[in-house]
Amino acid sequence: MTLPAVRSEAQQWEIGGGLGAMNYKGDVATTLKPRFSRLGGNLFVRYNAGRAVSLKANLLLGNIFAEDRVSGDPFQRARNRSFHTRLTELSPQFEYNFLNFRNDRSRQVWTPYLFAGLALLNFRPEENGSPSYRLTQVTVPFGAGAKVVLGGNWNLGLEFGARKTFTDYLDDLGGPLTSNPLRNGNPASKDMYFYTGLMISYTFYQVHCPDFY
Repeated sequence: MTLPAVRSEAQQWEIGGGLGAMNYKGDVATTLKPRFSRLGGNLFVRYNAGRAVSLKANLLLGNIFAEDRVSGDPFQRARNRSFHTRLTELSPQFEYNFLNFRNDRSRQVWTPYLFAGLALLNFRPEENGSPSYRLTQVTVPFGAGAKVVLGGNWNLGLEFGARKTFTDYLDDLGGPLTSNPLRNGNPASKDMYFYTGLMISYTFYQVHCPDFY
């Protein structure tokens, strides 16, 4: 007599996207200021490699902005600098899920997670058409989020991520100090940017046919 093995459904692949807010910290905004938030969005493909580990390819697009004139620092108000910069980021990311999310053997419907990766960033300051510095840089994305099963194949996620950069030119205000203090930033401090996004994704099920013994 042959007996069929129990059927299982692998939930390994997801595709999704999201919208959210981008922000910046650097010479023009030394702390995160919600008033400087600008629209951003992302598209991603996620591979759920195991119960706790996911790998994600992520494309992030958006803008960052800040201006000196609303600062409480008299020097910044006198400098009166502002900028708009377009960002395009492509990154592989590693995610660690704290709970057994979307696993065949678990009914867990949500999980918090941490993520980190390595990214290639292209940035374009709108006020400088011919910059003397490189517009493509390596960055390090990292952050945390939570995701929940909406029902069926659909998931909803909320994520906050920071990007450590190795450039001081996201705000087009970098380089060595000059004799004019109103043209200077802080060359000892690199810029950072941030993304907070609400994301939706679709899970593809792969049904394993039963084996007979």
